[in-house]
Amino acid sequence: MGGTAVLRSPAFRLVGLGFSLAFWIGGGAILGHWLDGKYGIEPVLTVALLFLGLAIGLYDAYRRLKELVAFNNDKNGN
Repeated sequence: MGGTAVLRSPAFRLVGLGFSLAFWIGGGAILGHWLDGKYGIEPVLTVALLFLGLAIGLYDAYRRLKELVAFNNDKNGN
């Protein structure tokens, strides 16, 4: 089993999905917090960008899961 086969395994794809979701949500919250401090309007941008990050993260998770299901169906011949 080569290195690329391991990286394409469903387990690694699911771990990547979790990291991606955390990246979008955390990134939105951190950026919002920084912008709130810069403009002095706490917590408006923190909350707004947190929810934007959540929406982007959920969309990305949906897209990745859809790709994973299609990959497994092709692999299993379904």
